[in-house]
Amino acid sequence: MHMKKAVWLTAVASAALLLGGTSVAQAKTYNQKGNALASYNVKKYKTVNNKNLFVKRYGFKTSYSNIFQTSPTSLHSTKGKKATFKSNVFLPVTYNRSADWGNPQSEVITKDGKTLYELITTSSQSTRGWIVKYNLGALRSKYGISTSHMDALRRATYDHATKQMTSKDKAILKYIKVGPKFNTGHGQSLSMNPKNGQLWFIGKPAAVKSNVQQVSTKTLKPTKKINFKLKSTVAMGSNLTFDKKGNAYFFTYSNGGWAPKGAVKIYQGKIYSKSVKFHLVMQGLRNRPGTKPQAMSYNAKRNRLYFVSDGSISSIPVSKLGHLKASQVEASKFSGKREFEGLQFTSNGNGYLMSNKGAELLKISKY
Repeated sequence: MHMKKAVWLTAVASAALLLGGTSVAQAKTYNQKGNALASYNVKKYKTVNNKNLFVKRYGFKTSYSNIFQTSPTSLHSTKGKKATFKSNVFLPVTYNRSADWGNPQSEVITKDGKTLYELITTSSQSTRGWIVKYNLGALRSKYGISTSHMDALRRATYDHATKQMTSKDKAILKYIKVGPKFNTGHGQSLSMNPKNGQLWFIGKPAAVKSNVQQVSTKTLKPTKKINFKLKSTVAMGSNLTFDKKGNAYFFTYSNGGWAPKGAVKIYQGKIYSKSVKFHLVMQGLRNRPGTKPQAMSYNAKRNRLYFVSDGSISSIPVSKLGHLKASQVEASKFSGKREFEGLQFTSNGNGYLMSNKGAELLKISKY
């Protein structure tokens, strides 16, 4: 190996160790030069005047009186597009100690709906966490976690924490893989590119100097990091999704200025093997769904992008990006005052909302 290259790689590894965790140190790092965001004329930016179903930030309510509940709860739309989310999987809250899995931040569900990747952070404000991989197919068919024994998954992990595992608990936990801790950033952005099956997340959102990181679906730790800058005046968003063609998306809310305050800005681009490239879609949404952007997702069945906030979800057709009509924007406002953490769709169009307090997957069809 060339001496200069060896020194550079050593420096990268050392810096990664200082940032925390051996998992980051093992990730290949690429430093992108120049701006990753294409230039644009702010005078040409417009917004579509979509229906305002804004949900103000609220105090979260729990979904359960007993953590080992066996019957589903529901979230119903109160305004906008009619929709009902119904409990499908009650996710673990406790694994090693009380409520240590109580801060889920994002989810990925595979096209067939049989595998779930859940990113959890150590606390609500932490930038460290881990990924848990669930074999939902086996857990549903063998142990009825979505039907006859909805409490089985939470009981197994709780018994793990209290060191009182039964043979059934041990069998259930074989279908759960817990990854190592690493620097996750906010953790809201775990997403899978359906074109190549790669898992990615934004390691440093809301900063001019950002990065995206690829995660191994086997080891559940970062294997690659791409450092980049959108431009000196634009910060990276904290959400990420991909469409069926492999295009990457994130969105932010405008702080005002040349774009209306509170407008949804949409960015489209590509994450390549060693670099990223994005451009601003020159038409945004005048009205945002809620106070805080929680997640972004894509439904291949309907070819739509979804903007998720607590208690409110909006969506648009990908084919109309940049020239939307207000009537093409769908939105729903929901009851329940739950924290919305993620939304994923299977190839047949079934949607799974990950909500917290406590953590669970709620299912919806044709949304």
